[in-house]
Amino acid sequence: MIFSRLEISEMTEITVKYDGIFWRAARPGPRYLIDPVAFFIALFGAPLLVALLGFWALFIPVFALVFGGPIYLLLATPALLIHLRFRKGDTNGIITLAFAVVIGSAIAGCAYGLLVPNSDLAAIVLFYGFFGLILGPLWGWAFGWIYNRLRSDFSRVPH
Repeated sequence: MIFSRLEISEMTEITVKYDGIFWRAARPGPRYLIDPVAFFIALFGAPLLVALLGFWALFIPVFALVFGGPIYLLLATPALLIHLRFRKGDTNGIITLAFAVVIGSAIAGCAYGLLVPNSDLAAIVLFYGFFGLILGPLWGWAFGWIYNRLRSDFSRVPH
């Protein structure tokens, strides 16, 4: 019968677990719990807040809700869940994450559009990417602002 072997350091803390097949390292750093109510209110409320504050700018943020909202939900939800699990959730980090997601998705979509023959996808992705570079960080700011005001104190402490 094969038992799991634990390697224990001098301070009697478990550092590595080896079950004969897979190695699992100790956690790399603190993890934070995500407040689900605050997360979903901020996720859906951030684009609405930006549209409400910027509707006077030729209605661009309002149109962005319709055209960019589904893409935002598709890309931002997993990125924010991963980001907030391993980081404090400060607004500047979320703005940087939003900018990186827009740049990464625009590059990936443009590369795919260039690989597909007779496709206008690259031009469409560049059009979406241009507005995404402006509105993505704004939506990230709004998400961070809403989330940090609604989240519970328990989710602010690493576990």
